[in-house]
Amino acid sequence: MKKLVETVLKMMPVWFGIGFLGPVLAEIYLRTSLSAYLPLHATSVQIYTVCMVFGGLYGLFAWRFGRWI
Repeated sequence: MKKLVETVLKMMPVWFGIGFLGPVLAEIYLRTSLSAYLPLHATSVQIYTVCMVFGGLYGLFAWRFGRWI
């Protein structure tokens, strides 16, 4: 059980990217005039998916190299 908790906590940058950063980026795109500058013909589910994948990749990079910024 301790090992599981350690593993989950070590992966916090990834969880941050997927669970917070990705949805925030998607909401910023959908709720602001940014969508007028970057017209994508995609549904909101597709935009959320792309943003969450980006957030996950950011988290993996941060986890691997130890840098969040």
